[in-house]
Amino acid sequence: MPTSKEGSSSDHDVETKAESGGVVLHKTIKGKGKVFIITGVAAAVVVVLALALGLGLGLGLNKKSNSNYVTTNSSFLLDPNFVVTSTPTTRYYEFIISEATGSPDGFERPMLVVNSQFPGPLIEVNSGDELVVNVFNQLPNGTSIHWHGQLQNGTNYMDGTSGITQCPIPPGLNFTYRFTINPDQYGTFWYHAHASTQYTDGIYGPLVIHSPNEPIYGQYDREALVILSDWYHDMSSGLLVQYLSAAGIDGANYDGVNPGAEPPPDSGLINGKLTGSAFDLEPNLRYRLRLINMGTLTEFMFSVDSHVLSVVEADGTSLEPVNVHRVPIHVAQRYSVILATNQTAGSYNVRAEMQSTCYKLDNANLNTMVLSTMTYGASPSTPNSQDWSDAFPALCLDLNSTMVVPQIVMNPPNSTQTVQVGMSFQQTSQSGGTQTLAFMNNTSWEADSTNPTLLQMSKAGIQTAFDLNQLVVVNDNITVLDLIVNNYDDSSHPFHLHGHVFWILGEGDGSYVPGVSQLGTINPPRRDTLTIPGFGWVVIRFITDNPGLWAFHCHIGWHMAAGLLMQFASLPSQIQQFQIPSYLAEQCGQQSGGLLIN
Repeated sequence: MPTSKEGSSSDHDVETKAESGGVVLHKTIKGKGKVFIITGVAAAVVVVLALALGLGLGLGLNKKSNSNYVTTNSSFLLDPNFVVTSTPTTRYYEFIISEATGSPDGFERPMLVVNSQFPGPLIEVNSGDELVVNVFNQLPNGTSIHWHGQLQNGTNYMDGTSGITQCPIPPGLNFTYRFTINPDQYGTFWYHAHASTQYTDGIYGPLVIHSPNEPIYGQYDREALVILSDWYHDMSSGLLVQYLSAAGIDGANYDGVNPGAEPPPDSGLINGKLTGSAFDLEPNLRYRLRLINMGTLTEFMFSVDSHVLSVVEADGTSLEPVNVHRVPIHVAQRYSVILATNQTAGSYNVRAEMQSTCYKLDNANLNTMVLSTMTYGASPSTPNSQDWSDAFPALCLDLNSTMVVPQIVMNPPNSTQTVQVGMSFQQTSQSGGTQTLAFMNNTSWEADSTNPTLLQMSKAGIQTAFDLNQLVVVNDNITVLDLIVNNYDDSSHPFHLHGHVFWILGEGDGSYVPGVSQLGTINPPRRDTLTIPGFGWVVIRFITDNPGLWAFHCHIGWHMAAGLLMQFASLPSQIQQFQIPSYLAEQCGQQSGGLLIN
């Protein structure tokens, strides 16, 4: 099973054993007593004695999962007995990444999963905890796990971004991620594969950070996860090859129209299911629903019939409560909403409407209304509740900035640096065809599976020259950076900045015009993922005080794979002082190179 272990942050003598056929690893840490707590949902490994700080170190262990068919978790209600405390502890998990057969929407297909589960197991921690996750790769290709939204201050090499902070974990080997949750960080997060488009096939799961210091802590009685995702009937690797080809997804290069048009999904899921997911709640309580969009392409519009939702969190930032009927949530974003179970006892529809108007290509077989059932005060039944009657917005945008007001007021400092980039899709003459790639300025990113940019900088020092397929902004001084992004594509794009929470100063149609385009600096929205409007602009501000190589990329999986990514290299002189685990570089020496395809 995935395991969680608690104890003091200065533990322990450790011996961890793999299942039969494995090897025994020994790691001795000086410290005092031991407290082991086994938690989490059922999975496929047994930890005899656990903490294993630094476990694995690149060794290939013979870990085998016990099932080749995916298990869909049956409950996403958080345990109310989880102890929320400001006293830090260490929590240990083991992940086995493997192929398995599953049918989340009734169509059976091969999947890529964590511990034979879909979605992957919940990681639940407190602010300040040390998190140790030992990842065993049983795939035929390399992989990595990114901890979405984690600041990783001082541990950039644990960010899990293939080609930037590490090389993919080779098949048959394991990699131990070990980092401390920022003491000032709390809220709703997630983890996912960050190698090619692997997470599209199922490698993702929730990560919840509790804290008694969270402004909204104590304003609800119970908590539940609502994981939204789009789903494909074909493996993403095959779709990606077709998407990146000169012919495109439709086989005709879209007749010269819609370059870079993405494959539309075949279905949508709530908590890993097209049908059958349910929330069995108690009446007259306030539930914190933690919404996470773990999809690849789709923005969802979330609602619950007859129940007003009070939005109280966006991407880990507590908000002034605002009541809505529907919440738009784009890929990789998270919201918390408070729902009161105070209506007539019975069953109600939980709705996640797929915003198909954001797609460039249609799927005539796609049912865009994904339903789950919420029941309280009665036995579950087929709901006859009705959707809200107000107009359904189809703008492919985030909540209006006036509705995303942080509870903790934080005005950004004055800017000391401005970087402007344009993002676009362009047809190139690469490979002798008319392949469409994505560009940040004139650079289409490509992951280097053998020499990630973090290792390049840790070896070469303060460098500003990189390969032509790497756009890197280097700062060896702390600056307050304004990033202006002009979107020359007709579609909206959810962009995520690793290692930072940024201020959103403004957005609008057309291109940004200095001195004309309006910006706001009075407690503007803060988050780590925002939507850039089609043929529009955004300006975000962040402080380059977190040493490391940090990706800024579109979180639509097809777009990042097509090159829609740039990097910020902050404080290279401090990068030189990183204590990067030796197994990271060793695994880079075991790569076969080339494009990562499953």
